[in-house]
Amino acid sequence: MVEFTIVIPIFLAMLFGIFDLGRVVWANNSLAQAAREGARYAIVRGGSALTPCPVGPPGPDAVIPSPSSSCPYPSPSKQGIRETALQHAVAGGTGTTVTVCYGEDCAGDVDAAVNTRGTPITVRVTSTITLITGSFLGIGNFNAEGSATMLVNH
Repeated sequence: MVEFTIVIPIFLAMLFGIFDLGRVVWANNSLAQAAREGARYAIVRGGSALTPCPVGPPGPDAVIPSPSSSCPYPSPSKQGIRETALQHAVAGGTGTTVTVCYGEDCAGDVDAAVNTRGTPITVRVTSTITLITGSFLGIGNFNAEGSATMLVNH
């Protein structure tokens, strides 16, 4: 009985530590998948509500319109990209945020027409995971992050 009382706290700490490790790995994978889905949405969609231009790859006999002031290279809405990524972020953390960058420009919510073919779009999804063993070990929370960068292909 004495051996049991000595070993059980160590055993439970290891058990909950393994559980926390699994949650952190799952959260990172979930957020990476959410970032990939957001980036994929960004590279295959070509229009926002402000620019109702033809989108997607042209068909075999399609006439491709040239860029103009009424239909510049249309950019998908950053809000639409965020919503798509958040729909796929099932990690269950708190404070989930999505950052969208066109090339090197990560500034604000501006839906700039900078998504010409070949422009890299980076979607970064972050969330805070509360650890079960954090209060025992003084670790606290874990910041999980997933990101994806893809090239515009529409």
